[in-house]
Amino acid sequence: MMRPKAALVAALMLGGCAPDVALNRPQLALPAQYEAQPPQHGPDRPTDRWWELFDDAQLAALVEQALADSTDIRSAYFRLIEARAIRDQARTQRLPTGAFGGNAARQDGEPLSGTDLPGSTTRTDSLGATFSASWEIDLFGRLAAVGRAADADYAAAAFDYHAVRQSMAADVATALFQARGFAVQLNDARESLRIATTLAATARLALERGLVATGNAARLEGNEASARAEVRRLEAALRNAKRSLLILAGRMDAPTDSLIIDARQDVPPPVPPAMPAMLLARRPDVRAAEARLLAATAQLDVGRLALFPRFTLSGSGSISRTETLGVDGTAGLWSLAAGLALPVLDRARLIAQLRASEARGQRAVVAYEAAVQSAFRDADIALATVASDGPRLDDLVQAEARAAYAFAAARRAYGAGLTDLTGLLQQEQTWRDARSAMTGARTLALINQVTAFRALGGGWDGAAPGTAEGQPDLPRPSPLSTPEDRK
Repeated sequence: MMRPKAALVAALMLGGCAPDVALNRPQLALPAQYEAQPPQHGPDRPTDRWWELFDDAQLAALVEQALADSTDIRSAYFRLIEARAIRDQARTQRLPTGAFGGNAARQDGEPLSGTDLPGSTTRTDSLGATFSASWEIDLFGRLAAVGRAADADYAAAAFDYHAVRQSMAADVATALFQARGFAVQLNDARESLRIATTLAATARLALERGLVATGNAARLEGNEASARAEVRRLEAALRNAKRSLLILAGRMDAPTDSLIIDARQDVPPPVPPAMPAMLLARRPDVRAAEARLLAATAQLDVGRLALFPRFTLSGSGSISRTETLGVDGTAGLWSLAAGLALPVLDRARLIAQLRASEARGQRAVVAYEAAVQSAFRDADIALATVASDGPRLDDLVQAEARAAYAFAAARRAYGAGLTDLTGLLQQEQTWRDARSAMTGARTLALINQVTAFRALGGGWDGAAPGTAEGQPDLPRPSPLSTPEDRK
């Protein structure tokens, strides 16, 4: 029979033969600066509430309402609560386990022989209580690794929650600016309809007097019908945009007429200065990928340490009391034991699980690299787009002004009989196209600014996640490390 000391030595030797596994270091080669920069940077103001930089009361109110009442936000919040409960459950593995038990019984019996007193009975009352406990001694740190993995999983869920909030704020702003763009286009379309109606009425009057051909009058009436159809299309688009905004804000039962959308297109605020390296701390999706990598690293430790022996302490105690025919008896019993478990027969299975954990960890490394690359791509493209919006919008504003001037001159010339209908319609179409392009560019510039704030990691407090009232405290992931770093 193997002695306890020899068994301990053999257990340590078996654990020491665990495969040496490690994850690759993430390749995070970010440039020092973005290639494209907006021509003018704003002040270095915090962007955790970037919508306030627009100085737009309606935008701020809709975003705050969406963050409070949206179904997506509430669903993400309860996923976070679930993740915290799972983390707390994992942490309890380091605590002792045990249970109390108790029993009480009474037994009555008839006389067993003629020597008993007439009418007497045998009654036995018994009471008992038991307690058992077990505790695994985390000698090699396996349970600590389980706790680290649970903390990292919870942190990933927390960053996912903030990513949903970040996306919701951007979606609300985008929907509002699109709705305002529809409102501006609707005003333009109504103005175009008014012009087309005036021209058609003038043509009909001229046709009655024999001053224009029937074909020219028909063309103007066709333009009037087309302009009316465009008004109806934009009215439906604006109504649907309002409904989308109300749904985002959690106001499903509100009528669309209750949401007032002004026909306005404000100048977006400048983007604060930023560097690519800031994405590692500012983007919640990158932070979530980092936390999942930390969880995979801890799970790799769990799999490696599962090959080591496990030491447990267990104890139990019981006490019982019986009373029979007036005679009391009390007895107690307790025990304390130490246990050692060696994963001998399960070793092949545990090694296979370890290799699977290593593969999942390598995938987490790649996923983290991909998250960083996607974040840089989004930010670089967003900044380049914002940088080009200003000059492009200046050109379109100038083009619309010149086209409007040319159309007004053509209308005067047509009214004076100095030009034909074809020239007037061409000038009108040129002006309409320029006006539509300018309105669309202004709307797109606002949406691109929102995209830039989101791509740079705005929309949440990256320095202190989860500190808002009503939210659970969120752990900060520890710096990225590998098994070699912890040796």
